[in-house]
Amino acid sequence: MDDIDTAILRSLIKNSRITISQMSKEIDVPDATISNRLKKLEADVIKRYTMIPDWQKIGLSITAIIIIQTESEKHEFVKEELSKLEEVSEVYSVSGEYDILIKVWVPGIGELNKLINRKIRSVDGVEDLTEMIVMERVKEDMVPIIPGTE
Repeated sequence: MDDIDTAILRSLIKNSRITISQMSKEIDVPDATISNRLKKLEADVIKRYTMIPDWQKIGLSITAIIIIQTESEKHEFVKEELSKLEEVSEVYSVSGEYDILIKVWVPGIGELNKLINRKIRSVDGVEDLTEMIVMERVKEDMVPIIPGTE
């Protein structure tokens, strides 16, 4: 990846709906170059395009971070099972006292309680967990800013 690729990625991070023409003007590179580079990035670097809704407006008022301890021999199984839950948006294997960190989205406290007790705790290999309800979203970007061209 060179400075042009990095500039294309930075541009897409800011606005994934930017046109090739707009990006060309922004980066000061011909449309054809942007188009060719973008195809290569989509084949190798860009996993998918997405959007960030206003979660409360679509009925998902509660965001929670849950840290989970697993039985060491069942760690892989727990990660896979948690990844299948539609309420779970992120699953991370982490170091420290806990083994897995997940982020979940639910309409309310009752649904969070059901999710934890009926789905998460029932996964074979989950030993213990601690949940933290997000009180305020101070910053919520999908990806960090890519160092390089600025």
